Amino acid sequence: MVATEVGNAVPLPTVSTKIETRFATGSLAGLQNCTVPGCSRKSSLAIGTGRSAYYCRYHVQRKSRHGSHWHDTYPANELKPYLTAAKGWLDACRRASDVLATIAEMDRRLATAGRAEPAMNLRGLNAATRARIAFARLSDAEIPAKRLVAIYLAVAALIEDDFGSHRTRDFQIVQAAKAAHRLASGTHRRWAMWNPKGEDVPIEIHAYPRSSGLVLRKIGEAMGKVVDPLVGAAVPEIIRLKVERFGPHPSHHAAAE
Repeated sequence: MVATEVGNAVPLPTVSTKIETRFATGSLAGLQNCTVPGCSRKSSLAIGTGRSAYYCRYHVQRKSRHGSHWHDTYPANELKPYLTAAKGWLDACRRASDVLATIAEMDRRLATAGRAEPAMNLRGLNAATRARIAFARLSDAEIPAKRLVAIYLAVAALIEDDFGSHRTRDFQIVQAAKAAHRLASGTHRRWAMWNPKGEDVPIEIHAYPRSSGLVLRKIGEAMGKVVDPLVGAAVPEIIRLKVERFGPHPSHHAAAE
């Protein structure tokens, strides 16, 4: 605070105010608004809440959670037909050396993930450690390596088949990580607390780690490192199997109209 006269004080301009002034009067004035169609919010840099000159804080957070500024996470019922087709393709190619090697490598990643920490103890751990614990939790839940391979292939096929999808690497690995993360994401504890005045009181704790940010990227990157060699050959066949059994993706009907 800078005093101009006794009893009066003029507040110093904040960083946020300086940035807003720079955007309003400078060459970047045209970048004030978020560039996502239909969004009228100012970019996070323009209002001093972040460093993005092109997206508002809301859409920056959406990308952290979903892997895309505008595309939602695929619901399980939309992914399921592709997952069924991916499992069918893996079964048909179960003797192929590249498929066997991929499943074996995913199995090794699960087996060497170490101990799974309770979800309530993850605060403060770095993203790489939390990603490792996510694989450890999948291992403890006895999720087969083949299922994780199928999930990654199914997500890749869905993104390729959906005409309205966001076809970026970040969106693909985040969607694969979220689908895998849902299989064994939480820690659940149940016990009975002694009650001196009557029956024991049942106690339950359900804790879930945050499904967003760098942790999802680490999980998805680890899955991609294992499964990416199969994607080129598998995705067209998975889409074909899916169409034969479940029909084309709804976006194809919309495009035809």
